[in-house]
Amino acid sequence: MPTNPYDNLFHNDPPRALGANLPPLPEQDGHFENQQEPLDVVLAKNVHFQQKAAAFSSMLSNLRVVDHKVPNEVLALFVDMGRAHDQGSLAGERACHELLVKKFHLIIEPMRDLAGLHLEAVQQFNNDIDDSYFSVEKTDSEVRSGKDEAVDGLLLQRQVLAEAADSLQILEGALQACERRIKRYVNAGGVNNISASELSILANNRERLTSGMEHQFDFGFFDANLLDKTAIALGFYQKETSGQYLQRLVHAFKNKK
Repeated sequence: MPTNPYDNLFHNDPPRALGANLPPLPEQDGHFENQQEPLDVVLAKNVHFQQKAAAFSSMLSNLRVVDHKVPNEVLALFVDMGRAHDQGSLAGERACHELLVKKFHLIIEPMRDLAGLHLEAVQQFNNDIDDSYFSVEKTDSEVRSGKDEAVDGLLLQRQVLAEAADSLQILEGALQACERRIKRYVNAGGVNNISASELSILANNRERLTSGMEHQFDFGFFDANLLDKTAIALGFYQKETSGQYLQRLVHAFKNKK
């Protein structure tokens, strides 16, 4: 798995400049009365994310990635769990490996796009929304309600991305287990024969995919175990912590070499 850049969320390093390759925020009209208020922009971005995420979440359900989860190997030493997911032949293992790779692609590519939308929303929120935010059109009560709605939307985005990251981690473990089973067929002879070099290339290609290098995307940043820290970073409108979260979110899109 890629190194998780979120571990040091509460480190006091100042946020760095944001990446230049991200989609630009909406241009502001020169006339104030025609401008959309920043809070409304965040809320609109949250709605846009949810519209995109609806089909994505449905796809996660249909892919049934949990079916590929590899049993705990330490537990398997003490409990007879059989040969979980064993395909019984080299041809079967090849087909299994190809299926797992296909599912990985089906998830990581739209997930990266959704993460970009999440980044835009967090960027807008961090730049413009804090305790001193006020509106010329809304009452204080409406502003507080809008802030709460914005934060709820950002956390929902984080949950969607966390579930996707969990699915990718399951697939990564399943691919590694599949390659261990394929190793039994190295120089086995007959129809179930594979060379050591072919297996090495297969494993190297998989590592490039599951490390995030192929898509230049550190999906491990969205690990579900980090949700509590994210809630703290976003929920209290603290510029320092939310700025650090934003900095690390930008890093998740950096070219991984």
